[in-house]
Amino acid sequence: MSSASDPLRIEYADGPHGLRIARQSPPPGAASFSATYIGPGGWAYDRPGAEGTARMTAHLLPSGAGSRDRIELARYLDRAGGTLNAQCDPESAEVTVWGPVDSTDVLMGVLADAVLRPRFDATDLERVRRQLIERQLRELSQPGARADRELHRAIFPSGHPYRSTGAGDRKTVSRVRPSDLTKFHRQHFTGEGGILVVTTPRNLSSVVRLVGRRFSDLPARAPPPLSVPKPRHGSPRDVSIDLPGRSQVEVRLGGSSIARDDPSYAAAYLADEVLGGATLLSRLFTRVRSKGGLAYHASSHLEAMKFGGYWVAQAGTGGDRWRKVVPMLRQEVARITRETIPSAELDLIRESRIGEVALALESTSDAHELALEVAYYGLPGDYWVTWPSVLRGLSPAEVRQAAEVALDGRRAASVVVGPLGGLP
Repeated sequence: MSSASDPLRIEYADGPHGLRIARQSPPPGAASFSATYIGPGGWAYDRPGAEGTARMTAHLLPSGAGSRDRIELARYLDRAGGTLNAQCDPESAEVTVWGPVDSTDVLMGVLADAVLRPRFDATDLERVRRQLIERQLRELSQPGARADRELHRAIFPSGHPYRSTGAGDRKTVSRVRPSDLTKFHRQHFTGEGGILVVTTPRNLSSVVRLVGRRFSDLPARAPPPLSVPKPRHGSPRDVSIDLPGRSQVEVRLGGSSIARDDPSYAAAYLADEVLGGATLLSRLFTRVRSKGGLAYHASSHLEAMKFGGYWVAQAGTGGDRWRKVVPMLRQEVARITRETIPSAELDLIRESRIGEVALALESTSDAHELALEVAYYGLPGDYWVTWPSVLRGLSPAEVRQAAEVALDGRRAASVVVGPLGGLP
């Protein structure tokens, strides 16, 4: 397989008005393509008192664009065999189109319409407004969503991009108007700071020409600057919220962590996989779920992003068992940072994670996710080619040292939400 047709290699080029283009080959034999625009339109950019604007903007992009309203667009996509969706996170917003290779030109036009010419029709706005208010209710009333919400509030100070879920509250969401969405869209869906990732059998020069035609109207302005306060580093915070009548208690233990460009990321990633990321093989699953029988789920996750990151160890358990689960999570987090991982255990997790990359090449959409990660974080084009050797080159001592910083349990916040007095 030549380097130009290897889906693990990403090629870069400059597009119109500061847009960065990343091109990836699809897996061998794949008959579909995928393209994603990533722009600086995450909820970190919501104005105070206008929280929810970023999420509403992103959710409305596939609901009518250019000359087509929501129904016309859905039928047009159906005839082309394509899908269009959008999502939002703290740092960015993404719009993705997927479909047959033969429909590439047509579907790239749909993506350009969604990115450049969204309609923000009033009826669609009301539908998304209701959905966001429903999300707010779930975040307050469901143990899992409430535990996640409270953990972020315990770790990060007001104004930090990772503190909130971007859903706002009923008051902020209720006063968003189409003009607010238009203004936010104009400021944040730009060429400068934007990335377009395309997974296609076409070569890079062909992709550049296609993008140049479809995205020639992309605004050249840079996104507004963003101020990011430092995470809290005081005494650990413990939060307990009783929700009588619920079926289980959700437990979270976590703290701030490293950014994606930190040199120790690969080692920290392996440490987290041993702790709870590699679910069935991990220590948390084995001790709390498999051997202990104390939880419905037990895992961990390291989220390393551009502005920093966070880690979380979590479990869902019964109202009569959560008091046993919390110290177990603390003990396992402490052990991963203080004790060197046995070589056999580390090798098992290491090879399992390396194998996950190969599995991602079974479909265009999964391979596309690999390209998105590389392009968004500005990683080298051969990042996934060298990833196995990077992981295999890490010693148990290096992994422990990275865990000591990235998974620091000494200042971790704990959150327990659910029927704390026991099941009904």
